[in-house]
Amino acid sequence: MPESYVIVYADIRRAVVRRFPYAVYYRIVSSRVIVTAIFHGRRDPKSWQTRT
Repeated sequence: MPESYVIVYADIRRAVVRRFPYAVYYRIVSSRVIVTAIFHGRRDPKSWQTRT
């Protein structure tokens, strides 16, 4: 259920992985999930915004 996660920037959503300290940043485009970044929980959360 990718729509259930919170929107953090424009149309980018963030899913936090429970078992591991990672967050997955993604967006939904025409019924597809496009992963933008996978970040460790201790990294600066704003640094993923420089990716295209």
